[in-house]
Amino acid sequence: MSLWRSSDSRPTKVLYCIDKLVRGGTELQVMGIIERLDRTRYKPYLLTIRPTDPQLIPGQCEHVALNVPTLFSVSGLRSMYWLIRFLRSEGIEVVQTFFPDSTIFGGLASRLAMTPARIACFRDLAFWSDWKQTMLLKRIYPMMNGYLCNANVVLEHFADQFGIDRERALVIRNGIDPTELPFKEHSGPTTNIGIVGNMTRSVKRTDLFIRAAALVHRHYPDIHWHVLGDGHLRPELEQLAGELGLSGKITFAGRVEDVPGYLSQLQVGVICSDSEGLSNALLEYMFLGVAAVATDAGGNTELVEDGVTGLVIPPGQAAALAAALIRLIEQPSLRQQIAFSARKKAEQSYSWERCLSEHYDAYRALLAGRGMEQLV
Repeated sequence: MSLWRSSDSRPTKVLYCIDKLVRGGTELQVMGIIERLDRTRYKPYLLTIRPTDPQLIPGQCEHVALNVPTLFSVSGLRSMYWLIRFLRSEGIEVVQTFFPDSTIFGGLASRLAMTPARIACFRDLAFWSDWKQTMLLKRIYPMMNGYLCNANVVLEHFADQFGIDRERALVIRNGIDPTELPFKEHSGPTTNIGIVGNMTRSVKRTDLFIRAAALVHRHYPDIHWHVLGDGHLRPELEQLAGELGLSGKITFAGRVEDVPGYLSQLQVGVICSDSEGLSNALLEYMFLGVAAVATDAGGNTELVEDGVTGLVIPPGQAAALAAALIRLIEQPSLRQQIAFSARKKAEQSYSWERCLSEHYDAYRALLAGRGMEQLV
């Protein structure tokens, strides 16, 4: 079956499966793909298996809302049976899954429905996995006939740890709209430093950012610190900041609607995760002119070349993070050069045009039965 269709033929039907939509990195990429999909060639559907804010559902997209709190339960099996029938009756040709639960649910259903193109997406280093889930996914992943990763390190991790076939895997970089992330030149001193990340997972290490801020504060007390994001860890992080003497010098901004607008006031941005796929926040820093300090984790070093497009530090070391921040504070010319170089690199590699084109290529190859090895 060929994906390329004449102007009077029906669009290819693509079902995107995700646990639920929130304003997180992967979810925003899914929403971005659906919003920009060429409606003359593709008809998008969105499947969520957990309650989702209806305001986040992209326009011109049929939303299939299922409530599957437990996959392997009577209600879960009933929902899967319904989905198998839906895939067949609706004639869905591509199923693309994100996150473990939706991959287990949508992947198994699409295999049983004999959907032609079944794609699992990998966007982190599986820090979430336990042995039970790992064993189950090792059975589900071979049922898929294509894999999309957002970074080379992510592809290698899943090939090594889960045994996915590298010949059926493709790296597609995140989509970014440069017009939404205008570059701002910061020529003055460093006055504002921040971090972006949901406070729902300790792996993001916002605590490390706060500890490093406290170390820098001893030498540069006039700098203001910013934490963007929210989650159940926020109260203990706020308490930590107070205990370390940062009261009045740190802002917990919570969920910010206009993230680019907020970030435009920062001269330096931090990503200090212990595990990372390809950070949307890091990309935003690079586009906006915010000099980045990032841990040597996951796909960070595919974005940040130490001393050129940012500074790279070892994970888990507050002192190393503080030293890198002080280096940028004391060397504003280095900070400015890093910001310019980072924007140039980001523009060369990340765009929605490229991201969508590579998705189309993957769909076309799988539906033609050729696999994706020739796209690498």
